[in-house]
Amino acid sequence: MVAKINSSFAASKWLRWVLPVALATLGLWCFPLFHVVRLSTGTAAVIGAGDPAVVADTVWREQLPKARADDMAVLAAALKKNPKEAIARYGRQVGLGGTAYFFVHGEGRVIARDAGSVRLSLDEGENAPVIELQTGLIFGNGVRDGSGLLDVNRFPSLQEFKALSAELNKLVESRVLPHLRERAQVGTTVRFTGCAEAAEPGPGRPLLSIIPIQAELKP
Repeated sequence: MVAKINSSFAASKWLRWVLPVALATLGLWCFPLFHVVRLSTGTAAVIGAGDPAVVADTVWREQLPKARADDMAVLAAALKKNPKEAIARYGRQVGLGGTAYFFVHGEGRVIARDAGSVRLSLDEGENAPVIELQTGLIFGNGVRDGSGLLDVNRFPSLQEFKALSAELNKLVESRVLPHLRERAQVGTTVRFTGCAEAAEPGPGRPLLSIIPIQAELKP
């Protein structure tokens, strides 16, 4: 009889502990205190859902117009004075020891053109600085990296980051270059914004070869 009473007491005590724990576990399962979610990995994950063309269009409309561009006339003077110092001061370097780019805006008068470029004089006179705007097929990562706004570490994968570069180049070719090729005649004034690889100018070459992302022309 005593053994039966002790057994009942032990069972009752066990239920008093197990039942609340079981109910608490069930409650947490149905109504967890937190959820484990994947953190956003940057521009591509947030605005493009992995579609490089959609990401590129959004970057083109919302990111690039906000990027701070240096005055081409100021940069031209700096390049003529000391190219290495100009690159160190105005260049936007990609990664440690990677390629540096300039992101510039300015205005110039068309002095020559060919199948792949339009040359602009930034001033009057024989020794005026000369740059060129590329009008042929666009290659490389200048548009993607030139503004300094986009960081590979904020994208889901390197593959998506590379795809973005190609899509931005396509936007230049479709939205900027046709108008520039058609209307940039010798004597035309062009107001531009664009990206260029930061390199020391060579003899007889333009100071910079710029990929235009905006170009406004006037007679």
